[in-house]
Amino acid sequence: MNLNDIDQILLYQLTVARLGEKELNNWWNTDMTYEVGGATFLQDLLGKTMAPLAAGEGILEAARLKDVSLLEALPQGVSHFSLFQPEPGIQTALKERMRHFKRYPEDVPDPIREILDPRVNFTPEQLKGRVPAGAPLEKGGTSFGYEVPGAPGNPEPGFFQSLAAALMECEKSRYILHYYTGDTSVPA
Repeated sequence: MNLNDIDQILLYQLTVARLGEKELNNWWNTDMTYEVGGATFLQDLLGKTMAPLAAGEGILEAARLKDVSLLEALPQGVSHFSLFQPEPGIQTALKERMRHFKRYPEDVPDPIREILDPRVNFTPEQLKGRVPAGAPLEKGGTSFGYEVPGAPGNPEPGFFQSLAAALMECEKSRYILHYYTGDTSVPA
């Protein structure tokens, strides 16, 4: 994947993560991106340049922890992945990209900068409008959430766009795991 792909996936993650904050859909117990919430504290602590990136990392971690707790309940023996807990290679690339932005904040793409702007009080509809629907996902309902056909090993950004758009349909206070499975081991 190239940097533009990683930035696009990161944008999808951040958009859904911001929607999940308690001020909006209450999927995780954070309010780090809101000026009247944790954003002011982070600005006082880290300054106006670093605070939005720290808030972004915080909401991504809250979303990841939610997905991990749900993924751990799935049957073992096969790998399970989600928007916030993608395959290890993609997860590493996303974390490295956030680290790069902290070192070089001038490199943060404008759409990511806008999503993390604490002065903007997005409505759920505004955030939902920022993730195009993408290709419809074939979802199989399970007792764990929705299993979607994925392409472990090298999912395209469009797949993550579709995952993000599907998550945007979750109701307030009712986050439903959307996951894909597969074996990411390299054949011998």
